[in-house]
Amino acid sequence: MSELTILGGGPAGVGLAYYAHRSGLPFVLYEKSQELGGMCRTFRHGEHRWDAGAHRFHDRDPEVTDDVRSLLGADLRPVCAPSQVWTRGRFVDFPPTPLNAALSYGAFGAARIGLELLKTQSRPRAAANFQDFADNRFGPTLARELLVNYSQKLWGLPAGQLSPDVATRRLHGMTLRSLFMELVSPGRKTAHIDGRFLYPRLGYGQIIERLSACLSKDSLRTGREISGIEVEGGKVRKLYFRDGTREETPGRVVSTLPVTFLVKLLGDALPAAAREAAERLCFRQIRLVFLRLDQERVSPNASIYIPETRYCVSRVSEPKNRSSDAAPAGETALVAEVPCFSGDALDRLPAAALAARVVDELSQIGLLRSERVREWRHVLLPNAYPVYAVGYEREMRTIRAALSSISNLDTMGRAGAFHYSHLHEQLRFGKDYVATLGKRSRPALETA
Repeated sequence: MSELTILGGGPAGVGLAYYAHRSGLPFVLYEKSQELGGMCRTFRHGEHRWDAGAHRFHDRDPEVTDDVRSLLGADLRPVCAPSQVWTRGRFVDFPPTPLNAALSYGAFGAARIGLELLKTQSRPRAAANFQDFADNRFGPTLARELLVNYSQKLWGLPAGQLSPDVATRRLHGMTLRSLFMELVSPGRKTAHIDGRFLYPRLGYGQIIERLSACLSKDSLRTGREISGIEVEGGKVRKLYFRDGTREETPGRVVSTLPVTFLVKLLGDALPAAAREAAERLCFRQIRLVFLRLDQERVSPNASIYIPETRYCVSRVSEPKNRSSDAAPAGETALVAEVPCFSGDALDRLPAAALAARVVDELSQIGLLRSERVREWRHVLLPNAYPVYAVGYEREMRTIRAALSSISNLDTMGRAGAFHYSHLHEQLRFGKDYVATLGKRSRPALETA
């Protein structure tokens, strides 16, 4: 009999399953697709490998890093690759160096940026939204060029409608000091933005593959899409599936499913206020376009950010710059990310038309020549980013209060907790959760 039921086989769910297995805790994991990994998958086409996003493994939790290294060994390699931003018709180092700033903004513009950065220290102000936060922290010019425009494009809302948590969730470590030191003293790199990270030789999905390889296949139920959750006596008692079957849940249940979907599955077991709050939350999805190129390399960059709204592409990565095993000799690939909302114009655009548009845009900015493109592939990543609109915290408080009435149910992961987190953080949450299961108190997990 399983003591733990895990809903969702993305990185948070697989990580929790791994630590449950290590502790000897019986569990069962349900995943609607046939493949585990979610946002941490690595796709293959011929000899090419590319990830579900421009992923990096950050060595910020030594214990978790040791756990991952014990599984991957020498395949977990250090990488040092820079990033750039396409702005004002040129590629600008990110973070900007003095030379790049002078070339991009002119000598007076670069000086203005430096003065704006210094002035922000003398007049701290409360930030009601991300626009306020960015202007207060970095000054209007740098905020607009490097943060605001890209964030608006990624999350799909004006900066004035985004919560300041956009910065604290995704831009953690990018501070006034870090950017200023990069601008005035490029030799003094900061840990967050110096382009150093760890990466598996066979792609980011190799981490999930090694974690799941440790688990009993009988405990991993893929191809099982949940259609309903029954609550009785303040506990989750049964799961219902699209194929008409149902399963009992005798122990604790942890959902890594999008919290908005979880609320729908619970239905009338939650009050109307919680269901209405969930309706006001949304996720941004990403359409990936993989382009196989018949050239050795395009750039040395880990990522290239494209904040200008006239382009649908928000970020481009070259897998070969993370691992030489990502592409065969004489070839490379670019992976373009196109953010969109479900049902909008970009979401409705046929894959072939989207690929053609991506090729045209990357040709315009000088990243490729269309005659070099040999093939393309398209992948949709739903529920990729929780959208932190102003007021989302209030909606999440309402939902969490309602969920707390179900004594054996917890949420975890980026989508499950509506909390932007990296893989090392998700593994830490899973490890800590398993460690707390023996205690009488309810585990204290992620909070938005």
